[in-house]
Amino acid sequence: MINFDFMFDDKKEDYEEILKELRGGKAQLIDIREQSEWEQGQFKCAIHVPLSELSSGKGIEILREIKQANKKIYLHCRSGNRVRKAQQILTQYGCTEFSVIPLSMMQMLEKGFTLTA
Repeated sequence: MINFDFMFDDKKEDYEEILKELRGGKAQLIDIREQSEWEQGQFKCAIHVPLSELSSGKGIEILREIKQANKKIYLHCRSGNRVRKAQQILTQYGCTEFSVIPLSMMQMLEKGFTLTA
């Protein structure tokens, strides 16, 4: 089931909990930005599965493997807009157990997420 909670409740403790899950290996952050954006900088806890690959079905298997490992999946992009497109695409492939982080990357930094060097 797609979790839309974070689109409506922007509570600091929710993002602190997400960070704990990510850092503790209980969840995986998926960056759906394109390759050129990823190369400019990414969050330490993220893996890269571009929206263009999700659109063609290439990245779906990665998400299934993460779910099979009993990890929560959180999607993010630069501004929060592409995660909505990703929701539609993933639903078409039967991938519905994920949450979105509808914040911009700047807002995520404010919540405690950190970028790689």
